Amino acid sequence: MVNTSLSTSTEVEDNNIDHTPMSLQETGLQQIQIRWLDSGKPVLEGLEGKAINVSLSHDDSVCICVAGYRPQGCDIVPITRRTQQEWIALLSYEREPLMQQLLRINDSLDQAGIRIWAAVEALRKASNALDINLAITQTKEDCVLFQDVFSGDKLQVLTFPIRLTRGAERMVALVVQNT
Repeated sequence: MVNTSLSTSTEVEDNNIDHTPMSLQETGLQQIQIRWLDSGKPVLEGLEGKAINVSLSHDDSVCICVAGYRPQGCDIVPITRRTQQEWIALLSYEREPLMQQLLRINDSLDQAGIRIWAAVEALRKASNALDINLAITQTKEDCVLFQDVFSGDKLQVLTFPIRLTRGAERMVALVVQNT
């Protein structure tokens, strides 16, 4: 699990830093805005000549954003308790063998269910595909890398649990490029 709590024992020195406010033009940056398409996909405006893709995910407490030149997808979801029957009803019977595979590699039922959910959501955001058939390509500790077995894209999704300073444990899913 990734621990994001920060140590307070390190002090940051503020020597020789110019805190004079600057305009966007002086910094070389442009004013960027996020606009949502009718499909719900966010797009960046104000980046003339740059095709930067963006993906956002949020719940009541946290937000995650990824951006880059290739297709982007992310999801962050609290790990919630459900019965096996509820997970199968939510994810579909076709994904039950994948859930069983995750259970064999030490995921709890709820980690396995939400991991699949988050991976599918992140891949949908990156590819706009509705039918996603996941396969595990690699595992290390509590991280799992999936690939959509029918996709022509070289998109994979990395999933891992995270415990933030406050709130429930969450599952993060980030689309990564298979190079």
